[in-house]
Amino acid sequence: MGKGATGASSSVTSGIQSDADALTSIASQQAAQGSQLFNASFPGFQAAEQHAQQLSSGDPYAIAQANAPVAQQADAAAAGAKQNILQNGPAGGEKNLALEQVDVNRGATVGNAASSSYLNSFNTLAGLGQTGIGMGQSSTSLGISGLGAAGSQLSSLGGLQLQGQQIQAQEKGNTLGSLASLGGDAAMLLA
Repeated sequence: MGKGATGASSSVTSGIQSDADALTSIASQQAAQGSQLFNASFPGFQAAEQHAQQLSSGDPYAIAQANAPVAQQADAAAAGAKQNILQNGPAGGEKNLALEQVDVNRGATVGNAASSSYLNSFNTLAGLGQTGIGMGQSSTSLGISGLGAAGSQLSSLGGLQLQGQQIQAQEKGNTLGSLASLGGDAAMLLA
């Protein structure tokens, strides 16, 4: 090998260094994007978690407040049904029974919504927990993977540089050995 050989050309080591820098940059970008996504979604995540926690507490006021839209729709539907019965239904007991049935159906709708919101709140909390854990693991995994690849590239570069130093040392040893041999030959000739 020629003088100053390093075992790998400077373009190879430069390319490996460039790749490692690019991988580190990508890992940093992934971490930043993961942080941005987390920051953008976390307020909604917190609101959903808080809502589910309120429902899972069994607080009747919180459950009624959460189901107010269902109750309003049930009231509007019941009012329309009653108006239709009053205008079109036959007089007598059947009309009264039909009007009572509308109230029973309205109550069942509101009651089912309240029960469902309470019972489903636990599944919602479990799902939110799994989602949060999954997002955290995914983001961490991407960052670690990128940094691991960059570390591997840098390790390869370090190995090439070490190999190059060993080759240079061998070349210096060979050169010194040759000079010593020449010196010995010259000494023999002079003797």
